[in-house]
Amino acid sequence: MRKIVALALALMLCGCALAERVPGNWLGFQVLAQLSDGKHNVIVSPIGLTWSLAMAADGAAGETRAQLLKALDLKAPEDAAALAASMQDTGLRWANAAFAAPGLVLLKDYVERLNTVYGAPCFPMNDRSEADAWAAGQTDGLVDGLPASGDFEQARLVLLNAVSMDAEWASPFATEDTYEDVFHAPDGDVQVPFMHQQTFAQYGEQDGMSFIQKGYRGGRLTMMLAVPRSGKLSSALAKLKEHGMKSFLFVRNPVSVKLSLPKVDCAFDTGLVQAIGGAGYWVPFSEKYADYSGISAEPLAITEVAQRLRVQIDEGGTKAAAVTEVDLGKSAPRMQEDEPVEMNLDQPFIFVIFDRETEAVCFAGVVTNPLG
Repeated sequence: MRKIVALALALMLCGCALAERVPGNWLGFQVLAQLSDGKHNVIVSPIGLTWSLAMAADGAAGETRAQLLKALDLKAPEDAAALAASMQDTGLRWANAAFAAPGLVLLKDYVERLNTVYGAPCFPMNDRSEADAWAAGQTDGLVDGLPASGDFEQARLVLLNAVSMDAEWASPFATEDTYEDVFHAPDGDVQVPFMHQQTFAQYGEQDGMSFIQKGYRGGRLTMMLAVPRSGKLSSALAKLKEHGMKSFLFVRNPVSVKLSLPKVDCAFDTGLVQAIGGAGYWVPFSEKYADYSGISAEPLAITEVAQRLRVQIDEGGTKAAAVTEVDLGKSAPRMQEDEPVEMNLDQPFIFVIFDRETEAVCFAGVVTNPLG
């Protein structure tokens, strides 16, 4: 009897842990870890994945719907819209849209839900340039078109999400404290502009990795920066993949930190189907088993999920944007100053931009060369 009670308690605790996972974070970190080879810059937008794939899940049925919801940690597709509503005050901008190919008859209920639940108008798929213009307009040109790795021309239905931010640091860097220094990139040392600042911040050290939180004006969006010791980037990503944001244990109170951070301007464009399938979810992409009968009577399957992203970090703050394309085709208080710790991000590092209140991850990436 005691064993049964213990097992039931363990299952309850496990269920609570799963229920507490923030939508999209788990899948985003899985994808980030799979895409990173330790040599090239990688950026993903977990929240962009969540909001775009939720629109596909809304028209899915059976195992297709179940796998999409499980991958995204959603109980229902409309929970993605509820998450968006809860993040209205973060300063993020986002928009959704759909483009339907000539001859594709969408179910009336699905079109209505796209519009009312996700704020996604449905446009005719006349010319890719119209979709490119939509993407550029929703990101203020930071991302100037759809992902090159997408399948727009061959798709029957394209679901799009654009998310962007233009946020000022709560404590900006002084431009006079920016000067060139060495960044130890995998392919050899490069000279890049480094910003310098002594600041009070949430800081931590664990398993040879240093990490810090640097907030943006407004209080909700925060960037977490983590620099693993040389050669340990893959193990740090594996830990992030397994434990998410709980991988980083910060000190109780802010400490004084001498921070050296390179200016960053990185872009990334990639297809994500293999990475999502590698996380164990393949039915939504199967021509044989996918079921999107809630979208159209025409048999459909997701042929590609692609993201195009850009992140710029400078003395004033951060600009970041992501366009996600889902293609469906046939088939603190001031403290007494102590001796500051030093944190120099002069080698490959990880960044995560998240919302303090919901803990939803907006952007995450690996910077192996700040010059792109």
